[in-house]
Amino acid sequence: MRTLAAAVRFSAWASGPPEAQRLDEGALLIAEIGRPDVDHRRSIHQLDTLAAEVWAALGPSTRLLRPGQVARRESALRVLEAINEILVARYGFHGAEDDYYNPRNSFLDDALERHEGLPITLSVIYLEVARRLGAPLEGVGLPVHFMTRWPLPADEGGPIYVDAFQRGALLDEPTTRRLILNLLRDAGPRVFNPAWTCAASVSEILTRMLRNLKHAYLQRGETALALEAADRLTALRPDLPEELRDRGLLRLAMGEPLLAAADIAAYLERAPDAPEGGRLRRRIESIREVHVKLN
Repeated sequence: MRTLAAAVRFSAWASGPPEAQRLDEGALLIAEIGRPDVDHRRSIHQLDTLAAEVWAALGPSTRLLRPGQVARRESALRVLEAINEILVARYGFHGAEDDYYNPRNSFLDDALERHEGLPITLSVIYLEVARRLGAPLEGVGLPVHFMTRWPLPADEGGPIYVDAFQRGALLDEPTTRRLILNLLRDAGPRVFNPAWTCAASVSEILTRMLRNLKHAYLQRGETALALEAADRLTALRPDLPEELRDRGLLRLAMGEPLLAAADIAAYLERAPDAPEGGRLRRRIESIREVHVKLN
């Protein structure tokens, strides 16, 4: 019952207008997959408190957040250093290196309690603290390693990237590009794709969090929880037919053949030329044949 209620809450949130979707709220609803008793008020209060402490650390320099000042490198560095002073120096937020693929590292409330998490989870904390301050920090869905960025014009030295996983390291764009290419080295030679640096929307950030969670559960053999993540993905991203396919396959693994067939059929209707189409159509036909025999 609690699982169903959590799914309904997330679907209601995901169906709302994009401009009304707050990142912290969406991330906490995702955390309910593995932590049904998430205390939303406590987590929101923790984020409010962190932002208030950063504001106090800025002191008289809070004027740096006024329009016109946020486009100056000096202002950006001062604010980012103040955020790091609180999150890193005072509270020790850092990347979860020892147990990286543990699902709990994807949960915002857990990261706020343990001061530890995945790059994207810690980045959500940076983004939400910055939003409360009125700072223009934005998420960047770089491959392998999610980061945040303070956009600045070329005459101010270009954007400043923040690596929350590495204790808030501040990087320029050339350094960030080298870091990503180095992380991708095992995947073969690559050229950095400028499209990777596009700012990520709330929906895109939560999509990545859910996919991380789905893969983490699959690696641990926790198919039921992977299905929960897949269900949230179909609610959040009806524009991505592949999420219907994945949910269908997970439903099949969980012994829900008719629901699985419905998802797979919907996927094939929206992606008729999918390379795996033939195999999936045979799977649907097999499900239907079994159902006919049982009835």
